[in-house]
Amino acid sequence: MLIQRVIKTLYNFYKNLLDKDFKEIVDKGFNFLLLRVLGIIAGYIFTYIIAHEYGAEVNGLVSLSFTLLMCLSIFGRLGIDMNLIPFFSLEENSFDSGIFLKVLFKAIIFSSLISITLFGFKNLICVDLFGKPQLIPYIFWVCLTIPFWSVVLICAGFFRSIKKNNLFAFFNNPGRFLFSLVIFILLIYQSNDSLNAIRAHFFGVLFLAVYSFYLVMREFENIRFKTNSNSWIFIKDAIPMMFSGAIIVFLGWSDTLVLGIYASDETIGVYNVALKIAMITSFSLQAINSILAPKIATYYKLNEKNKFENLIRFSTKLNFIITTVIVIVILIFHRFILGTFGDAFVSGSLVLIILCIGQVVNSFSGSVGIILQMTGYQKKYQNIVFIALIINLVLNFLLTPVYGALGAAISTVISIAFWNLAGAFYLKKKLKIKSYFSFH
Repeated sequence: MLIQRVIKTLYNFYKNLLDKDFKEIVDKGFNFLLLRVLGIIAGYIFTYIIAHEYGAEVNGLVSLSFTLLMCLSIFGRLGIDMNLIPFFSLEENSFDSGIFLKVLFKAIIFSSLISITLFGFKNLICVDLFGKPQLIPYIFWVCLTIPFWSVVLICAGFFRSIKKNNLFAFFNNPGRFLFSLVIFILLIYQSNDSLNAIRAHFFGVLFLAVYSFYLVMREFENIRFKTNSNSWIFIKDAIPMMFSGAIIVFLGWSDTLVLGIYASDETIGVYNVALKIAMITSFSLQAINSILAPKIATYYKLNEKNKFENLIRFSTKLNFIITTVIVIVILIFHRFILGTFGDAFVSGSLVLIILCIGQVVNSFSGSVGIILQMTGYQKKYQNIVFIALIINLVLNFLLTPVYGALGAAISTVISIAFWNLAGAFYLKKKLKIKSYFSFH
């Protein structure tokens, strides 16, 4: 019976590919996936060089630095990157360069203030919180990077809104590590300074910010600063998306932060590698969501219910099938994959297995975050992920001091599974939207 259901599901899935929207998701999603894989390869090479040139300890410090960057830059961009999607997906807003420039300028100012604040509290964070005075030199480069990374992601959000998925995919991930990797290699040849990695990352992001802004400006026929839209109202609408995004980022990085308090730099380095490998399983969801967001936002506003629901159903099946296959491959070869980074990293085997199983649960739930945010329920989504964050922090502070990296992995999986399953339940119960996977 189960085999028959699987065959029937695959057959229906094949028939669905004949639909124009489904084809676009597959085609553009595949392109996104290729670029994401390119980015992860560059990121792994970046991590590999750090691990082999400077060891797991420096890798741990760089991981902590990236954690601070990702957590703080989400506030710096004020949710603008997400709110651009429903705004520019409407044709009448497509030439409004004024609103883009105004909200971008506000994001640069705000993210710069965050950087200044972080630098002012660097001793409190590095010495008193983490007990790692060796982290202080890295903080300087994190502070310089935050405003430019905010610019990159806002520009990436604009390309996503106008359905230029390849540019969105490039600026969202691979560009950052591709440019950083080239600069990193050049710096290593000049000196063997352990700060080379974080310096290279800054210069890579700086170049990416300038390049992405240049390409955005080329999209507008007439560049003007005046706009009929209120930039403050735009930001007000974006704030719930910012908080949801911030909570999700903290969910993704809180394990590393708590490990930074209780564990050694080497343990953090091993955990970070296991986490990066596990994140490969989320590539399909990211690829699908990259094109799904503007489409469901458009269909929802046009009240085209059938197209809206069919799109969600198809994307969930596609993501679940791909994720399951990737997880199986990783579980079979997990020791070999970890071993490529060095013998010390094989100790992260159980952590990697737990994180991969968690990703299967997430893929089962579907694109709950995108659906809620693109249909005007961003505040409800914010509440769900906030509860998940509380669960994550409580479990992390209970389990990590006792079980180390294993405790951090369990805490992360439980909290993110709650967020996805609760979102899927809300969509089904309250909005009658079925986002989760089924054979029917």
